Amino acid sequence: MKPILESINVAVDTSLKIESYANENHCASAGWHVHPEYEMVYVKNGSGILRIGSQKKAYSNGVLVFLGGNIPHADFGNRDHVDNLEIVIQFKKEFLEEKLKIFPELGKINALIRKSKQGLVFGPEVHNRLGPDFERFGDLDHQGKLINLLSILNHLSRETSYEPLFDNFALDNFKKDDIKRLEEIFEYVNEHYSGTISVVEISTQLGLTSNSFCRFFKKMTQRTFIDFVNEFRINKALEFFNTNNTLITEVMYQSGFNDPSYFSRQFKKYQGTTPSTYLKRKYGNLLLQDTLL
Repeated sequence: MKPILESINVAVDTSLKIESYANENHCASAGWHVHPEYEMVYVKNGSGILRIGSQKKAYSNGVLVFLGGNIPHADFGNRDHVDNLEIVIQFKKEFLEEKLKIFPELGKINALIRKSKQGLVFGPEVHNRLGPDFERFGDLDHQGKLINLLSILNHLSRETSYEPLFDNFALDNFKKDDIKRLEEIFEYVNEHYSGTISVVEISTQLGLTSNSFCRFFKKMTQRTFIDFVNEFRINKALEFFNTNNTLITEVMYQSGFNDPSYFSRQFKKYQGTTPSTYLKRKYGNLLLQDTLL
């Protein structure tokens, strides 16, 4: 089965996307998917089956996985125990392949990064020893999270207790040119979400007609481009709401919407509630007054 291309929304003020899921708020299934970002997943306990590329590997009592970009995979977590925890860390290839490689002191980490393209599953002893470091992410600010990740990468770069799933992984489900086009589209939306998103402009940039662009995007992601853009913008609105107790109208414009009614409908479509209700639940009596319902 051909994997779905997934867009990873990394916040503008950080190099990483880190999500934590407990048993009661389990990670929503993304199905069989692929993305250009690197991904590290720590599952505290319980058993399951890793489906990565052509490989299937059972695990028990949790697992620690590090995947290079563009490796198709299914979800990793499980609900065996009420105290289970899943930490998912994703980072763009530019962060690892361009920024970190300029430091000669990080030679072992850069070697680990290259190995991750084989799909690495670390042994139980490594998983257990680094568990507290992964669980610490929830208490850290952006700077602390970056330092903590570098510390984890440092430890993993010195380990020999891991299993590579592939000698070399080749993404043959998609052509390299198609992957590159998707990455360009994701970057275009990330750079222009607060303003005008022009299908004509991005189509021309990719050397496609508007109709060909829409067909290409639907084929690669199983969704329409406008649906993708709206969800991306709503995720940005959540990012703004969660960073500051900001007026709804300000967030609406910052995230690229111009019509209050349309913004409210899209927010409810993707979040299951209106912007005002979301903010009331989050901030309570501290909520700033606004006119948008």
